Amino acid sequence: MAQVGWVFLDDFGNRNRIGLYHGDRTGHLLLHCDLRIIQVDFAVKESRTYSFFIEDELCEVHVIKEPKGFSYEFEVNKKVDTPRNRLRRKDDRRNLKYIAILVGAMVLVVSSLFFGLRWWNQQQIENRLVGRSMVSGLSPENERLLAAEGRTAIARLVLVQEDVQRRVFYGFLTEDKEQVSGRFYVRDTGQVILPNGFPLSDSDAFTVRYLPGQPQIHKVDFEQPTANTLAGYLEQARLAEVRAHPKASPGHSLCVAKLTLEQKGWHQLADLIFQSVPPDQNPEHNQNSYLRLIREPEFAQQIAKGCWDQ
Repeated sequence: MAQVGWVFLDDFGNRNRIGLYHGDRTGHLLLHCDLRIIQVDFAVKESRTYSFFIEDELCEVHVIKEPKGFSYEFEVNKKVDTPRNRLRRKDDRRNLKYIAILVGAMVLVVSSLFFGLRWWNQQQIENRLVGRSMVSGLSPENERLLAAEGRTAIARLVLVQEDVQRRVFYGFLTEDKEQVSGRFYVRDTGQVILPNGFPLSDSDAFTVRYLPGQPQIHKVDFEQPTANTLAGYLEQARLAEVRAHPKASPGHSLCVAKLTLEQKGWHQLADLIFQSVPPDQNPEHNQNSYLRLIREPEFAQQIAKGCWDQ
C-alpha cells in the first residue's frame, strides 16, 4: 500500500497535514487532512485529481498513473475562480503596481545619478581645461585644436566698474589684425585676484592662444604674463616689503623681491605681496606661506648674504 503525506502552511502559520493511502492490489484510496477523512474512492487504477478546501484555499491532490505504479502530487490551485484567488489576483495587481512605482523610482534615481555624474565629470573636464586661464568657446576638441593649430597674441586686461557690478575686459589683436575681446565678472568689492594668484592691475597682459579663422575660440593663459606684467608683480612685492618692514632700507626690500624672483620663480612673489594677509582670506598666499619662504634655511642665508648692505 502506498502512503504519502504533505504539510501545508496556511496564511496564519497553521500546519495542515494531508495524507493519502492507496492500495496496491485493490486500488482503494483514502485521503485525509488533519486526521479527518475527506475523500474515499475505490479501484483507482488511472490518473485522477481530488479537490478540497483548507480554509479558503482550493487544494488538489493528483494521482498520476506511471508506466510502473503511481506518483502523487499536492498543490494549491491559484488559477481557478475562488474568493481567495480573486483576492490574490487583486493583491498581485497592487503588488505589481507598487513594484512598477519602485522600479520607476529606482530608474529615476539611477538616471539622475548618471546624468548628475556626467554633468560633474564634464565640469571637472572644463575645470581642468580652464585651470589658470580664461577660456572662450573651449571644449576638449577645441583644446586639442588650439594645441595643434593655435596662434599666440597678447591679451590686455582692464577692470571696469558698472553700477554695482565689476567686469574685467580683455582684448587682443590677431595676426590678421582682427580685434577680439571678452569679459568676465568679478566680485563687486575687494581686490580682484586672478587665477594665477596675483592681484589684478589695469593693463596686466598675458599670452593668449586662439584658433586662426575662429579667434573667438581662445585661451588667455595667466601662467604666461608679459615682461611688463612681471615687472609689475616685482614692484608690488617690493612695496609690500616696504610696508611690512618700514625700518628696512628701500634697497633691501627691492633686493628681497629680486632674489625671490631669481631663486624661487615669479609665482613666489605672491607670498611677498600677501605677506600681511591671514590664511582665511587667502589660503594660497598669506602670512604663513611668506614665513615659510623667508625662513627656509638656504633662502634665508641667500637673503642675509645678498641683501645685508642694500
